[in-house]
Amino acid sequence: MKILHFGDVHLPFPPGAWRTWAIWHPKRVPAVVNYLLRRGRKYADGERKLSALHEFARREAVDWIVYTGDSVNMGLASEFVHAGPKIASMLGEAKQGAMATPGNHDWYTSGSPGNYRRWMTAGVENDWPEAEAKGEGWPKVRFLDGDSVLVGLNTARPHWAFWNSSGGISERQLEALKRVLDDPAVAGRRYILLATHYPLDEAGAFHGMRGTERLMRVLAGRKGVSILHGHNHHAYQRVLPGTDIPLYCCGSLTKEGDESCRVYELFGGGLNARIARWKNARFAVEGE
Repeated sequence: MKILHFGDVHLPFPPGAWRTWAIWHPKRVPAVVNYLLRRGRKYADGERKLSALHEFARREAVDWIVYTGDSVNMGLASEFVHAGPKIASMLGEAKQGAMATPGNHDWYTSGSPGNYRRWMTAGVENDWPEAEAKGEGWPKVRFLDGDSVLVGLNTARPHWAFWNSSGGISERQLEALKRVLDDPAVAGRRYILLATHYPLDEAGAFHGMRGTERLMRVLAGRKGVSILHGHNHHAYQRVLPGTDIPLYCCGSLTKEGDESCRVYELFGGGLNARIARWKNARFAVEGE
């Protein structure tokens, strides 16, 4: 089985996106200035790189696609109208199915989750709806095959202050995750892939994830778990502290000079995790 993992696309603003009163939200005003002066240039070619990922997915013949969020920049409705079909088309390249989780830029302010739910519907299917925490819609579960399961968490949180991009997980979602992982339908599988936007080992008041210690207690001692995440815009691999659980960051698909995604193959009880990078106007696996 082959899985493609990408995230942090941050598609450029579509024409007319600025023409809304929502742009004057206190969090968005300084973000607009930052986007115009610096950030926007780094992701200006995002649509071309997302289009190139289609060809890469076909070439690799991926069975599943995991998308760990941040399609847009400021969570505006006009951004989602533009981004939704493009992300859905990309997730449709998977031969079997997809999982998509929101990022902090998708849930940017209190109005953004509603926009996300309305226009970002691809990749949120759930093979086990009863597993969802009441009123939250997460976690989501996809049974990949008899040996493998994919569990998606929503760790994104909207904030009012422009300096706060931290994530978190509610007690209800955490309890639901524990029930999922303890259930024989999941616990006995060789591969348990946990997909989330935030790196679960990076606690931080304003950029990392809050409540990581509670989540690590739920994960401690479990076998076969791997964590697939984004948020940080460079690809890397490390181990969740106090466990033997690997974390795989896909990096940003579109950030100029550091474009990346990941391809995983499942065999022998572990993941063969490879990084693909942008080179000569296409994505290619490192070393190939």
